[in-house]
Amino acid sequence: MIDPFANDHQSMQIGELVIENQTDKIIIYGDIDLTLDATGYEQAQQLHELTSKIIQAFENNGEYNNQHKSKEKDDQLDKNIDNPFL
Repeated sequence: MIDPFANDHQSMQIGELVIENQTDKIIIYGDIDLTLDATGYEQAQQLHELTSKIIQAFENNGEYNNQHKSKEKDDQLDKNIDNPFL
């Protein structure tokens, strides 16, 4: 289990769902089939534990309004790009 927002090197996988930890964001991609069996139950428990830890990290921080987000870590830097459709 990752420690949400604590570092830039942890990752985990639940089914085909990949969760990557960073200090300013959590990246989640892929997919998961929660089947009505023991495996699905285990995966649902992992998802529940993960989301609970993420919510707790938000509540403990209290500054989740992006004030400290640096432009270097932003996916969209302030660059003007010509619109190819005009």
